[in-house]
Amino acid sequence: MKLTSMFIGASLALTATQSQAEIQIAEIEDAQAVQLWWSGGYQCANNYWHNNPPMMQGGFCTLNTGTYTYSGKKISMWRFNLSTIPEAASITSVKIRVEGSATWGQQGNLFKVGMKTGTGALTVQDGEALYNQGEIFAQPAPSEPMEYELETTHLIEAQGTTDWLVVSMSAEYSSSTAYLDTNAALIVEYDLEICEGDFDGNNAVDADDVLTLIDAYGTLNSNYDLDGNSFIDVNDILMLVGFYGECE
Repeated sequence: MKLTSMFIGASLALTATQSQAEIQIAEIEDAQAVQLWWSGGYQCANNYWHNNPPMMQGGFCTLNTGTYTYSGKKISMWRFNLSTIPEAASITSVKIRVEGSATWGQQGNLFKVGMKTGTGALTVQDGEALYNQGEIFAQPAPSEPMEYELETTHLIEAQGTTDWLVVSMSAEYSSSTAYLDTNAALIVEYDLEICEGDFDGNNAVDADDVLTLIDAYGTLNSNYDLDGNSFIDVNDILMLVGFYGECE
């Protein structure tokens, strides 16, 4: 009778809380880094791509030949693959980690970070859409990493659609231009609804999950512990039975 009461109590108290939000953090390295120069001539050539550039910079490029000054827009772009972030994830925070170039630039020089949904391959149209867009930040000291908080909107738009995000570094024509290292990383924090007791991730608590828990019975195993005491015992079994069925 006592065991039955425990089972009923566990079922009533916990069936409605099968799913709970769990905070996850993903660190995504850039998949590609390029520089694009356009709207100019000579070294400021139209649609000039610099794959694997030695540094990232943006704003403008100029070349004074003695008789004529060529000028054009310059932008640097990173491409990120978001496919590791679950479609069901709720994005709460996005940061980009960049590093000041040890070769050029001075701490405090300004640059803009813009974002847009990507198509998997960087294009001139990406550069045109992102030039001089985004939030203004200041360059970190040479070889010093810095994390900058970004808006989540564009990442959410890309999530589950193309799975690609383009992040740009540019500046106004007349402003100072920062110099950054080519490597960048997105730090994405998100909430993910998980189903308690669904150990195999099939969106249901079923016989396989029960057998898994029985196999761990009597051990210290935080992976299958449901009541928070790190020990797999009868309370965990009762809670799992209370969760039995399809996840909400």
